[in-house]
Amino acid sequence: MAGRIRVLDAANRTMQRLGYLKPLCALVNETETSNLATLGKRFIDRVTKRVRIAPPFDAETRDYVKCRLTDGTYRELRKAVLEGANGSPVYLELQDAYLADASLPSRTGKLVETGARRYPYLGTSMGLIKKGTYSALTRSLVLMAVTHKEELNAFVELDKKHNPLRISDSHALVFLYCLVDNDAAVVQPFFQRLVSLPGTSFDERVAGDLLPDIFRQIEKDQRNRAITAEERDRLTLLLKGAASIDKWKGKAYTGGGARQESATVRLEPYCDLGFLTKPDRDRFEYRVTDRVRNWLSSWEQAGTTDAFLQERFFSAFAAFRGWTVRQADDDQASDALVAAGGALKSSLGYSPITDVALLAGTRLLTQRRQVLELGRSTELLKALQKRDPTFLRFTVDRMGTLAYVKFLKAAPGVPT
Repeated sequence: MAGRIRVLDAANRTMQRLGYLKPLCALVNETETSNLATLGKRFIDRVTKRVRIAPPFDAETRDYVKCRLTDGTYRELRKAVLEGANGSPVYLELQDAYLADASLPSRTGKLVETGARRYPYLGTSMGLIKKGTYSALTRSLVLMAVTHKEELNAFVELDKKHNPLRISDSHALVFLYCLVDNDAAVVQPFFQRLVSLPGTSFDERVAGDLLPDIFRQIEKDQRNRAITAEERDRLTLLLKGAASIDKWKGKAYTGGGARQESATVRLEPYCDLGFLTKPDRDRFEYRVTDRVRNWLSSWEQAGTTDAFLQERFFSAFAAFRGWTVRQADDDQASDALVAAGGALKSSLGYSPITDVALLAGTRLLTQRRQVLELGRSTELLKALQKRDPTFLRFTVDRMGTLAYVKFLKAAPGVPT
């Protein structure tokens, strides 16, 4: 939606690993509505479930236990794993078994029971979960459509082969769209400053110190606009956040505080996406990957975030990955849109046009290396409806803008 303030709500104390959003979205799709306490408890129960690990313990598990599970409560576990006491099996939390995976770009982000009520906020901030009712938004169905059932089952029974904390290219596209769509006002200037930092790496304190000026500029840019009372409250919170972060400048690192909380949620997820790397997967030190400058350049050349998301999002991601791609032709695009509409349709048969286009574009790019931008999807749907009014039907949102689509029959090549 053009003109809205794109800044993550409740950016503090949220999950670091994007993979946790898979079981969270699965949970909200299991029930029509929920409340924060219930959803948080169900979610944390799922990821902290204890699983039996029998010796001999592999090297990655041993190293994870040695480096990450250092609290005194893990004393007996450490003894059993690192010293092989009695050769007995141990019980690890499901998330620990997955975080130990050597293929993950980061081993931080273990969730704890005391944070259960806070973790769903990343899902609401990214437009996957509805605030208040904690029910599924259609964009969560886009995520579910690109997630294999084995990954979701892996949060019920241990399955390292299908580690759900790994992020596929399809997941990366969906998550990146959600992050840009909901945090662009911070992310774009934040990364522009990160790529200009001296040296080869930076830590979260250096990154966090960049945020107050960004927050204040957002407030300055928005203060004279006609905005809602809720948006004005958000701007007030941004200024308070900037002041809180400033208080941490020059202070010793404590692993917490406004600076760390506001920065980490804008750093760790981008490790999962491949935009940042960590020289040490256990430390909050980062390097910007080579192609981020070109990705930012494509965004800047688009002029606005809306234009970037509508006209350049998929091609910019393909360039970031170094893929050779071509434009999907109209028939291929139509088939993909109809299939996406079928996967996302409501009980009335309608689906948000943006989400249909996002799923169709994601599938075409990752499976066929074909580009179908969101703006072209919308124009193609209009042309198809004009050509054959019995093919699809639109409805509008409260502003009178085309927002939803319902397919009345299959496109050529799509089975009925």
